Amino acid sequence: MLHLGVAAALALAAPIDLGVAPAEPTPIWGGTASAPGAWPAVVAISVGNFLCTGTLVSSNVVLTAAHCLDDKPDPSTIIVRLGDAIDSPGSTSKVIAYGSDPDFCADCKADIHDYGYLVLANSQPQAAPFPRVITSQDEWDELMFIDAPITLVGFGEDENKSAGRKREVEVPLTHFSASGLEFQAGGDGLDSCRGDSGGPAFARLDSGEYVLAGITSRGYTCGKGGYYSVPMGGICWL
Repeated sequence: MLHLGVAAALALAAPIDLGVAPAEPTPIWGGTASAPGAWPAVVAISVGNFLCTGTLVSSNVVLTAAHCLDDKPDPSTIIVRLGDAIDSPGSTSKVIAYGSDPDFCADCKADIHDYGYLVLANSQPQAAPFPRVITSQDEWDELMFIDAPITLVGFGEDENKSAGRKREVEVPLTHFSASGLEFQAGGDGLDSCRGDSGGPAFARLDSGEYVLAGITSRGYTCGKGGYYSVPMGGICWL
């Protein structure tokens, strides 16, 4: 697979500007709308006019991508929305604080530490159960291998250039970075896209529990696969 410059790759995985028409289609293909009420901890994040996705890992902390926060927005401009779509009735919360990994490097070619978090003004216990991050070597060995199934969830674009509806797609894991801090997944029309940035990549244990294996970071042309930061690598900073 040809490696693109990270600046170009981040542009393809960038948040969607909700105030302007999207660019020519490079949408997510192969996914489906999530069932009503599915993935309750997966939330839409509006940063001004831009859309990202995130995952509640407690009642008031959301994991997302650092590049969604790279413009250093005022917290008052960030709104987190629960529910199946950004325009459907559901709980919303303002953000009182946020942070990005100090090692985040948008200009790096790999292992860019694309980790960010939001602290909500309002607790959201109704979104439980909250996904937990893979932290044990045994779980990593069970779940993280080439061709392992990974489920991506987000509010980004679909094949009709429509964003704002929670969607999901199962993709194969295709590659690890040398350090293991990132992996690649998807391709052949199964992928995340603009607006899915910061959203979860889930892996399913034999017990049936879905655990957080990755955070959507950046990608090639949508449909051709993307990069995912391994949250276990950011645990010490978080």
